Amino acid sequence: MTGADARSSGRRLGRRTWTAVGAILPVTAVATIAGCVAAAALVRGPAQRLAVVAILVVGVVGGLVRQRSGGAEVTHRRVASTRATWARTWSGARLEPDGDADPRDAALALPRGWRVEAARGRLRLAVAGVPVRCETWVLRAEPGSRRSRVRREVVAADASTGTARVCVPIGVSVDSVLVSPAWAGRREAGEPDWLPAVRARVARHDDLLAALTIGDDRVVLLALDDPRTETTAARAHLVRDVAALVPRPAGR
Repeated sequence: MTGADARSSGRRLGRRTWTAVGAILPVTAVATIAGCVAAAALVRGPAQRLAVVAILVVGVVGGLVRQRSGGAEVTHRRVASTRATWARTWSGARLEPDGDADPRDAALALPRGWRVEAARGRLRLAVAGVPVRCETWVLRAEPGSRRSRVRREVVAADASTGTARVCVPIGVSVDSVLVSPAWAGRREAGEPDWLPAVRARVARHDDLLAALTIGDDRVVLLALDDPRTETTAARAHLVRDVAALVPRPAGR
């Protein structure tokens, strides 16, 4: 495949698909509370209680309907279906069943305080002969945290990185735990000679907030959102290019 079909096969997905999914319940709750407050302020007498109850019922039912039509499970199925259709246009690409994330990918790229509950929509393809894995990670907070599950888009490929371990941020955020690996910020060995070339390639890549991690014989891009196929293709090419920029250590 040349990439010409990537955009057409992802029309139903948005750039912030998972952000929208995560906002369904909070937005519904806020709207319901606001409606109840307004009803309590505007309605007097016996009708006040009825108005508040009616708004609560509408809010709950509306939230449930929205979850059934556009919640996480429905969206996962849409993403998998879109990727399966797209894979048929890319020579050698295939969609694998949902399963566990590669533990070495997770160890390298996972943000602090999270664990991978599942890897879903797992697409396998080759870019210029380099096998690339693309999937959606369902992240669950570590025990003791009340944070809800989140989804992150992951694209990875093997590379002979030797002992190097670096993280190249894509985009800016005050909350680094969104995408930065748990080890980010620790003092590592000196920068490898190939890092400036990697940064230059990353600078040409347009994306949402993401982190590109290199180490443990792999390159992993973990992005905040955007499961669209055209974005997946761009990320796959980036990961492949970065893997090619990392020279094979002597003796390997």
